Amino acid sequence: MKKVLQPDYVSRFTCISSDCEDTCCCGWRVAIDKDSYEKYQSLMYTGNSNLFEGKITRDGILKVEGNYAEVVLSKNICPFLTDEKLCDIQKLYGENYLSVTCGIFPRNYVRVNGQLELSLNLSCPHAARLALLDSLPMQFSLVSIKDDPRIAKIPSVYLSETEYPDRIYPYFGEVRHFVLALLQNRNYCFEDRLIILGRFCNDLNLMHTFSKDDVLQLIDDYTHLIDCFGFNKFINSIPNQPAAMLKTLMSLLEYRLKTGVTGNRFLECIGQFKHGLHYTDEIQDETLTFEYRDIKMNYYDSFMKQYEYIFENYFVNYVFKELFPFGQQTSIHDKSIFTVQKTIFIEYILMVLHYTMIKNLLIGMAGYHKNQFGTQQVLKLIQSYDKNINHDIPYLQRLLQFFSENNMINVACAAMLIKN
Repeated sequence: MKKVLQPDYVSRFTCISSDCEDTCCCGWRVAIDKDSYEKYQSLMYTGNSNLFEGKITRDGILKVEGNYAEVVLSKNICPFLTDEKLCDIQKLYGENYLSVTCGIFPRNYVRVNGQLELSLNLSCPHAARLALLDSLPMQFSLVSIKDDPRIAKIPSVYLSETEYPDRIYPYFGEVRHFVLALLQNRNYCFEDRLIILGRFCNDLNLMHTFSKDDVLQLIDDYTHLIDCFGFNKFINSIPNQPAAMLKTLMSLLEYRLKTGVTGNRFLECIGQFKHGLHYTDEIQDETLTFEYRDIKMNYYDSFMKQYEYIFENYFVNYVFKELFPFGQQTSIHDKSIFTVQKTIFIEYILMVLHYTMIKNLLIGMAGYHKNQFGTQQVLKLIQSYDKNINHDIPYLQRLLQFFSENNMINVACAAMLIKN
């Protein structure tokens, strides 16, 4: 048995298999680790080539840790997926023959200074339901789990590392505790919590040569300002320009649709977003602003006021899973492609982009569904977004590059993205 730190909702998760409204076997790349690849090669050489022949490749794969080969998709679907939405490999050879990715999904393991941590990827519909629909603040517990040889292959982060990010890793526990407490502080609306977090990440980003006492003092100063609502003047000064932000959002989404594999559930959500806002390439800013504000006031705001904890839960899970604001040591930032330096504030900007896209897609969908807009639509969008966008490393690189090239990586632009 192993001890693992995890959000409490994880203990309630079991795969619902063919009863799931989506499948984890289509709509994205399926990574194969080296050990599994060699197992499959061995099966081919011993006369089982009909199952694997032409279905796994090492050509043109995404070069990230653990990705030794990839499944060759057929019409965006894993060729090992049966009509019953089950896996041929597991059916014929057992669970031990599943790759690391397929065997542990949607579980996300990481070892932090020797402590095993576990969260769930919310690209799984059932995981999203469990994580997002609990109105109480997300809690964490240390629990026992069974040994699994695949866990030995997960990455480790050591808090004593000084290479990156900016020698702040030794303060990981204190910073994480502050960030989670801020995101769960319901004295503020969720958007205001995100804006305050941006100010904190920007100041923390500048402190890489300071001592631990300086970092702890920064946390104390922010805690005091939060308690006495000392950020309200800045929050209230943020301008409102929804049309410009929406058109930027649409151009970024259109780029994604042209360059990546996109699942049907996410395509349906984008279609409803555009239909709800009556969005076309020719729409005037004044018309788009009117449509946006009308939908937001009449259909979105009243719903989100009651269910704002959905965003809170999503980003609390995100912070825990992604080791925010430091990020995994194995990062989406491939220096051979993306030249913007990885920093704490860049990790924050990435979080803001996720929030902005999800929020604005939901507002358009609220215009489509009107009074029928509810948790079913929110879960569908967040799950399909997480699956299609949050796992698309090249696209996330391009998003950050776009904002860097347009001088939008700063506190003021981040606040405008959140509020607009």
